[in-house]
Amino acid sequence: MSSPVSDTGSFSIFSVDVEDGLNILMKDFFDIQILPTERVIRNVNCILDLCSAYDAKATFFILGEVAQTYPELVRTIAAGGHEIAVHGYNHDQIFRLSPAQFKNNLLRAKSLIEGITGEKVRGFRAPAFSIDLSTAWALEIISELGFEYDSSIMPSKTGRYGWPGFNRDIVRLNLKNGNSLIEVPLSVIDILGKSIPACGGGYLRYLPYNFTRKAFMAIQKDRPVVVYLHPYELDTKKYPYFFYEARSSVSIRKKLPLMLYRFNKGSVKPKLQHLLEEFRFKPIMDIVSEIEKRGSMNTRYR
Repeated sequence: MSSPVSDTGSFSIFSVDVEDGLNILMKDFFDIQILPTERVIRNVNCILDLCSAYDAKATFFILGEVAQTYPELVRTIAAGGHEIAVHGYNHDQIFRLSPAQFKNNLLRAKSLIEGITGEKVRGFRAPAFSIDLSTAWALEIISELGFEYDSSIMPSKTGRYGWPGFNRDIVRLNLKNGNSLIEVPLSVIDILGKSIPACGGGYLRYLPYNFTRKAFMAIQKDRPVVVYLHPYELDTKKYPYFFYEARSSVSIRKKLPLMLYRFNKGSVKPKLQHLLEEFRFKPIMDIVSEIEKRGSMNTRYR
């Protein structure tokens, strides 16, 4: 396919939330703690291979527990010229943590990842996009720990997350603690008067590629698109026996989302290939730096 934006010089953002789906499922659904499995290595390597094939650079938001278990994976990502950022330590949603707990967990992950790469980490994304109006206090903590940007806010209301009405453009937030922090919101589109998340995650998996492509082109007229993906969304390999053993013990109500969790994963890799072939991508800090050089970043007081 030829790129519809190749003549404009436009770049958008490709971001990856590096977590192990099996590890998170066992914790969140069954309260069983296991270390991140090697599936995360295989799935991340698949994404890295695709990025290399299409000359795309991405931002990888890495969980601290993944970095601690597989430090060489972090080095491999960095060696590919991608940006390394933080996704928290163990995927605890912010509304489940006190400010002190959040600060300690975030500092732990940041220090660990910076120790592995030897480079300063500039960006953070909250697990499950769990910064909204009720957890906005987290933005001040993120700034206090030396992060330059956050990319956690979905400017739309969904059943699990979202901050409806938040600015859709990349914006600098002047915070109450006197610090500032750049916010890189996730991409949304308007359908029938409602803001709908688009171009990433389950939306990429469940919806046809043509929908994603049209959404991408519509968003890119006004701002860079923020594509996000989890490595487990490319994972079509059957889970180990202990997952099915645990699943057999829960109610039908709980089994249904576990089944949907694996639905249509075989479509993700071809869709991602199409995106990487049609559009051009840079890491978040590259896009942020270009906006700042142009002097076109708006400021919002928070």
